[in-house]
Amino acid sequence: MASLLAACASTPPAPPPRLPAFRVAPADFGAPLQLVQRLQVLQLREGQRAPKERQLDTLLQLDGDALRLAALALSQRVLTLVWDGRELLVQRHPMLPAEVDPERVLRDIALVFAPLGALRQGLGSEWALSEAEGRRELRLNGELLLVVHYLQGREQVEIDNRAERYRLRIESRAAEGAV
Repeated sequence: MASLLAACASTPPAPPPRLPAFRVAPADFGAPLQLVQRLQVLQLREGQRAPKERQLDTLLQLDGDALRLAALALSQRVLTLVWDGRELLVQRHPMLPAEVDPERVLRDIALVFAPLGALRQGLGSEWALSEAEGRRELRLNGELLLVVHYLQGREQVEIDNRAERYRLRIESRAAEGAV
């Protein structure tokens, strides 16, 4: 009996739930976008007392044909994404931390800018995505996993991703020209 209890006590915690990809086609976003953005990521890992902070500047261009994003760190391009609704093309600098996952980037862009109806397509019945009073909430079987806070419309947004343990603050302003 004691060994059975010891085995239960040493069972590792379940991995966090995998969030939906939200691969919204560029045409389904509705309006075109051209934005210059400053991203601040705060990530807390197991065993860390203080969150790890990273900053990136991005250029985001979205039209009916493609979503394009260029991320810059220290004035050097570290990530380029092109999403045409079928294929995600990625170029990343070798020094870019592994935590910067192109699929997460695409998902977070969709969660902030895509219409609610486009995001809800393909969600299983266990998922609920709602929007009210300047925030979007994503729940799995009633458990709140992710919140998008619109602090100043879409110009200042914060994503509180409880499932993957990070916060992302996005400050956007209109851009001129293409990415």
